[in-house]
Amino acid sequence: MTIGEVQTLSSAVYSNLFSLDYMREKSTFFVYKSFRNEVDTSAIINELLKQNKTVSHPLIIGDKMISALPTSSEWVKDAFDIETPKDYKELSSVEVAIIPLIACDTNKNRVGFGKGYYDRFLSETPCIKIGLCYDFQVTETITPNPWDVKLDYIITPTKIIK
Repeated sequence: MTIGEVQTLSSAVYSNLFSLDYMREKSTFFVYKSFRNEVDTSAIINELLKQNKTVSHPLIIGDKMISALPTSSEWVKDAFDIETPKDYKELSSVEVAIIPLIACDTNKNRVGFGKGYYDRFLSETPCIKIGLCYDFQVTETITPNPWDVKLDYIITPTKIIK
């Protein structure tokens, strides 16, 4: 995908995401920092911060993912080449988690990068789970593993799967 395609499609995902009442009603968000051709979350993060929402980000420590709230404006790249906060405090709870995915199905099952970080985090964190993706990433059926955590919503440029 070109940068232009990513931006156009990400803008449509943004519009669909912010049509959800949760985006106005909730105050604590866990949002991935996009990389490569993932749905770009920079506008989502900026809008939430503009609305004075609390926005934390995934941070991998060992085999665990935590919700890291930045305490400075400095960012560093982790072992996966993803930007993470250099200085942070761990949040023990979030109300809404915005999750990346490689593929998903219409039953709200997701496939990630296969390390299980998000599944372990989400199984321990009661929150609204929203996956962001492009339409071509949605398939009819994915057979989930027993440890896979189902999403509550999937947002694409053209639809909201509830």
